[in-house]
Amino acid sequence: MRIFLILLMVIFNATAATKEYTQKEAYEGCNAINNPDKKLYCQAIDANKAEFCTRIGNSDLQYKCLAKTNNDVKYCKRISDDKKKKNCEQYIR
Repeated sequence: MRIFLILLMVIFNATAATKEYTQKEAYEGCNAINNPDKKLYCQAIDANKAEFCTRIGNSDLQYKCLAKTNNDVKYCKRISDDKKKKNCEQYIR
């Protein structure tokens, strides 16, 4: 009876570990994003590196990225869309 319980516990643990592994493997992170500007933005935020931001072609997204990675509101003020500008400023403050 003890052997049966031990074997059952081992099977449940192995099954749980396998499910957890497959869930982690399915996450592709920034590499799953097709838009190159959004992909660079994602990489910059994940790594907290402003050098990724400078390669973004969309200027509003680039300034938002620079504001977040540098934690500086001055980049938010350069965003042309007022709604995005206010959102950026509120995020930094």
